[in-house]
Amino acid sequence: MVSRIWTSSVPMAARLQRIWSRLPIRRDQRGVAAVEFALLLPVMLTLYIGSVEVSQSLNANRRVVLLARTIADLTTQSPKLAAADLGGVVAAASAVLAPLSTVPAKIRITSIAISPSGSSDPNVANPASVCWSYQQGWSSYARGTVLDQTQLPTALRAEPGTSIIMAEVEYPYKPVIGYVLTGEMTLTERIYMRPRMSTYIERSDLANNGIPNPTTGPCI
Repeated sequence: MVSRIWTSSVPMAARLQRIWSRLPIRRDQRGVAAVEFALLLPVMLTLYIGSVEVSQSLNANRRVVLLARTIADLTTQSPKLAAADLGGVVAAASAVLAPLSTVPAKIRITSIAISPSGSSDPNVANPASVCWSYQQGWSSYARGTVLDQTQLPTALRAEPGTSIIMAEVEYPYKPVIGYVLTGEMTLTERIYMRPRMSTYIERSDLANNGIPNPTTGPCI
């Protein structure tokens, strides 16, 4: 008796592919959408949370800028103020921070006198000295403090015998969702404005009314 060994000219890979194509599991795609959603969900959540955090941070920064601008604007509308008046200015202006809390905000209002440099060199900046400074939750400048160019740009010192009101705001902002990742962010803004009603804004509760000394010129 002669035994035969059956052979086929079809490669093994092709036969396996043919068997696989006949299986019903290959045509069942009912779970594909669920798998794709599970893969995309973390990416979609990350993009959504990131966009919300960026939007809220930009909104908070805009309110800090608006607060500094409002404080400077209200301050420059009066020729003479006292500490109580400046407190009212800050309280009224703080409404623009809503719904953010005003408690952590640091606010400072400073009157700066520009005096002549006494130099014939146009590249020498005119000195800028502090006449008075009011603060809430911050430290104030002492009278006579000379500010450098980082605090008051050279371009704003061009007119000796004038003054400038500088309003500063510093706000520690905590992201609602991304605080663990980003931590606390410090938002700052500094606005300069000229007095509208007088050359210098006087402080009725300070010596010499908080204006430059007529003899020396600068606020010292």
